Amino acid sequence: MEQYEYLRQLAASQETPMRVRIWENKNVIIRRNLANHKGLTTAVWDAWLRQSLRPFGGFEPLIEVDVFGDTPDIRFFSTRALADAVHFILHGAGEEVPA
Repeated sequence: MEQYEYLRQLAASQETPMRVRIWENKNVIIRRNLANHKGLTTAVWDAWLRQSLRPFGGFEPLIEVDVFGDTPDIRFFSTRALADAVHFILHGAGEEVPA
């Protein structure tokens, strides 16, 4: 989804290392995780992902923002909450973003 390339560039320009990925829907994320076949680690991630992705519909595109700094974090946003994703990227993981 090239239309979100500016989000990737915004994340890359931050002091804290970040990555932005755009997913077709939450089922793609869950299937990709299950394809890892790493036993308990995959099962734990699957449980966490399902809980984290519960608020999102099954067919809406999602924005994933990964923070790799001293306090790693992963947040998911619907494409309708694009402003929240931008706010999170600009202000970091230390601040709560409204759901």
